[in-house]
Amino acid sequence: MIRCVVFDFDGTLVLSNEIKRDGFFAIAKGFPGGIDAMSVLLKESPGDRFAIFRNFATLFDADAGALTARYTVWCEERIASCPERVGASAVLETLRQRAVKIYANSATPEEALRAVIKRRYAADLFDGVMGGYGSKVENLKAILATESLNPGEMMMIGDGTDDRDAAHVNAGMKGSHVAV
Repeated sequence: MIRCVVFDFDGTLVLSNEIKRDGFFAIAKGFPGGIDAMSVLLKESPGDRFAIFRNFATLFDADAGALTARYTVWCEERIASCPERVGASAVLETLRQRAVKIYANSATPEEALRAVIKRRYAADLFDGVMGGYGSKVENLKAILATESLNPGEMMMIGDGTDDRDAAHVNAGMKGSHVAV
């Protein structure tokens, strides 16, 4: 029996993937040649937002931390009101009514993720919000431990291969439930 459902956030609950990509260019456009440089950096897939802006800042002698902070604010403002995936709120509410534990597990830095979720959803809707680049596997392990669950009692729902891989890798989740 499923006792806990874990959702990726961007692209799964809200249609925000394009916003995040556009945010890189919104920040880059303030630099001569910034758009072209950002295009190259994103094609090279240098990692999370911090790595991308660290590389960008090196090219333009800019402050990577300030660029990342501007990007975060730019994205948060738009994600707070972007369209939700059709049916997402109804699914979350149904799970809550059935006393199923609900978690968000995202590669978005946790502080930024919490801020956006707080703006979009009731305070008690999620039992936990976990973020951080590259930590989806660790987050799932933590949820299993916190909720005293066996892997087959948890379902991961996401839109990316990182969601699928995290569920499969996590604690040998053979027989667990994964929706991508």
